[in-house]
Order: sequence, then C-alpha cells, then structure tokens
Amino acid sequence: MGRSIAALVVSLAGLACGPTPTPDGGTPDVDGGLYVPVEKRALGLNDITFLFPLSVDGGRPTPFAAADTMIPRALFDRLTTTPGDVLTDLSRLRLVALRFDICDRGMPSPCDPNADGVLRLVHQPVFADGTTEDVALHSFFPIPRAEVAETVDTMRALARLQDVPRGSALKVNAALDVNPEFTEKLTGLVRRYVTTSRLFRLTLFGQFTNRPSLIWVFRGIQKQGPSFVRIDIPDIQDIDQVTLLAAANELRTMPLADKPVGFARAMSVMGFGSATPAQQREALESMAASDNPLLTTADTIQCVTCHVTTTVMADRAGVAGVPITSLTSRYTSSTFDLSPLGDAAIRFRTLRALGYLGRAPIVAQRTVNETANVLQEIEARFPPAP
Repeated sequence: MGRSIAALVVSLAGLACGPTPTPDGGTPDVDGGLYVPVEKRALGLNDITFLFPLSVDGGRPTPFAAADTMIPRALFDRLTTTPGDVLTDLSRLRLVALRFDICDRGMPSPCDPNADGVLRLVHQPVFADGTTEDVALHSFFPIPRAEVAETVDTMRALARLQDVPRGSALKVNAALDVNPEFTEKLTGLVRRYVTTSRLFRLTLFGQFTNRPSLIWVFRGIQKQGPSFVRIDIPDIQDIDQVTLLAAANELRTMPLADKPVGFARAMSVMGFGSATPAQQREALESMAASDNPLLTTADTIQCVTCHVTTTVMADRAGVAGVPITSLTSRYTSSTFDLSPLGDAAIRFRTLRALGYLGRAPIVAQRTVNETANVLQEIEARFPPAP
C-alpha cells in the first residue's frame, strides 16, 4: 500500500522537499521571490475546509457567482445530461463547500515544492425552499505556486475573522452569514482563481434520477492537453462506479475491487458476518486505510471507498467486537478533533462526503482526516507571522 505511516511522518516532519522559512519569517517561492506573512493565526480544520450555511441560499441570494461562471455548460452536460441518469439543472447549483490545499495530492506524500496549490469547490443543486438535491459536482482550480504562500496568509486572515477555536471539529461555517469582511475576503479569493477557463477537473457524485431504489454514481473528467477526458477510476479500470443501497446496513458497488485488501468483505453484511476474526480485522483495517491520507489518495483508490467507510465502519466494528481505536491503519491527530459531522441515522440515505442531504450537513471521516493532514504540512512549510 505504498510507504509506511512512520516513513511518511518522518518525511513530513523533516520536510526535506519543502522550502525553508527565512529568518524574518518569509517563505521563498520557486522563482526566488519572498512572501512575508502578515497573519499570526494558527489554522484549524474549519479554516481550510468550509461548509457554507444553506440559509444563505434559502433566505437571501448567495454571495458567490453563478455556477455557470465556474463550470462550463458543456462539461456539466457530459457528466449529467449526456449519460442521462443524473438529471439536474446547472442554474440550481450553489457553492456549498470549499477546500484549500497547497497541492493537488496525487500520492500520499508531502507536496512537491514546485506544485501549484488548489481550490476544490463543492456544488449542489438547491431548491427554492433551500433544501439540496442528493447530487454534487466537485470542481478543481489551480493556485499558481508563487501565490500559494500569500493564499495561506489569506486563509489565516479568514481564520482570524471567523475565530473558531483551532481544535474544533469540522462544522457548518457561521461567518458567511454574519461577517461582511469575512464574506468579502472569501468571495474575493474565489473570484481570483475560479473561472471556467481555469477549471482542470470536474467530478460528479449523484443519486440516479427517478429510480425507486437509492442508487448513486461516481464519474469525472479532467483536463489533458487542450481537452477534457474521462477519468479512469483506480483499481476498477472503469470510468463509472455505481453504488446501490441494498439493505438497511449494506451497500453494493459495481464494479468493486478488493482494494485495499479486505474492502470487498467489509461491504458485504453476509461476507463480513461469516468471516474469521482475522478476516474481519483485515476488512476493518482496509476501511481505516481508505480514510487515512498518509496511506491513500483519490488517485490511488476507487471512488466508493472514501464515501462509504464512515457509513459502515461502526456497524462492522460492532459485529466484530473490535474497537475502532485499536485499528493500526487509522489516522489520528493529537491536535484536532477528528469527529465526522452528521447524524448517523441518515448516513445510509446518502454517501455525501462534504455537503448536505436535504438540509442536514454531512462531512465524512476521510474529509476530516485529509483536512488535518493538510494543516500539518501548511503549518510546517508556511508558518504564520512571528
């Protein structure tokens, strides 16, 4: 499964591949320039991953631009209208979440010092009453490497303005509703980097339209040269992956790879229940590894893994009688509260990783863990002002 956790932690702590802060607190960029940070605020989970309140859409216009200024109609149609299984309307898409990282992480290792940063936006269709459809498009936009340090400082300014305790678990952002300075600075950041011409990846996770069963599909496209091509999903060598709610506590995915090893057994109630204790632990470890950004990324494992583990982990661990805290592949943090957000009772009604089901906020374990991992690298490579 790649490099060990210990090796990665040593690499990250040493940051041999990262820029070294200068004595005055500046961070050199790749062309020899220098950005001197102004902001002193240490970042927490809620400072680089934002889940925006739906009240912005339900009660008054969203402060963000329309979706068609971020997502080209032709690319939207390629993922929705053309396949014809997820039918929604581009004009109803609203920006419900945003994530920042200092690189587009293809491998479970620290970022290359020459890599561009990335803004990842989550859009969901919102009805007139302010509730969401169980569909989400994730759009990805680059931040030039020479501007990453400045963007980190902007995130620190946003953190100062919203003033959420650093160790807090991820929750719905409150500042967008009440703090004009926060809203202006955040929307300015989005305007600066988010345009249709800068989009380099677009993915869809959505519930099939007009089906009696709950069925969701994963698919995506990314820029390759001047064109966009369909994304091959890791491990399954296919461009679509479909998941069906088969029972109260079982999700069936097609096609499904047994990666990490034991994952297929974890997805089957009967297969897991009839497995030996050793096989059950292996299956639990596979889910923990799927949620661990030091072991896996979206480029190295199939789509479904990151979306279902939060939903089924507690059930399978209970059947096996294995404490989740005993799993050696589990991602941990001594700094941050890694609790996922959302009512466990509704998780089997959606596989949302960051967004809403109706009006209910949902954040998966993988999203929380990735955010904490990004923060560790940001604080080491782009420290705040002294």
